[in-house]
Amino acid sequence: MQNQSNQMSSFEFIAALMSIIIGLGVTNLLAGAGRAFYRRRQNPIDEVHIVFTAATLLLLVLVLIVWTISLYMLTVFLYPPDLSEGEEHGDRFHRNRTGYYSTFLTMCLLDIAQTAIRGDVFHPVWYLPFVSQYALLASGGLIARRRGYNRFFAWYLLITLLIWALVVRRYLVSDSITG
Repeated sequence: MQNQSNQMSSFEFIAALMSIIIGLGVTNLLAGAGRAFYRRRQNPIDEVHIVFTAATLLLLVLVLIVWTISLYMLTVFLYPPDLSEGEEHGDRFHRNRTGYYSTFLTMCLLDIAQTAIRGDVFHPVWYLPFVSQYALLASGGLIARRRGYNRFFAWYLLITLLIWALVVRRYLVSDSITG
């Protein structure tokens, strides 16, 4: 009897297997799209290939997964897959800044969308203003093409996230538990 309770059911096995396959598929698509994006000047991206890539990706993902992909893409824009040793970090970010800010804005909007789907966009009351400030600042990054703005946004993001994670969240969570 005990051996049967420790065994995986057919449903659990299929769910785990599908998760692995979907994860591998998304990883492969992201790696290929990242390579194609960064080599687009040497090898222009084919419209049909991109449309099939987008359609396949839509078959594999939901809003929550797209949100996590946008988080991954933020790292791609910071550290592209085909870096050369001679590239300067500042020059690389300047070339990728539009992609970074666009992806950051998309990530904020998808975070709001997936929170709204769960019905929690106004609970807690500070959620929407908190995420919206980052979306507005990322939009500003798309418009402002100065290194000073990039520096401001980078430091603002780091400091506010640290304050949020280490100070504010601790008090908000403890208030919601006791209240």
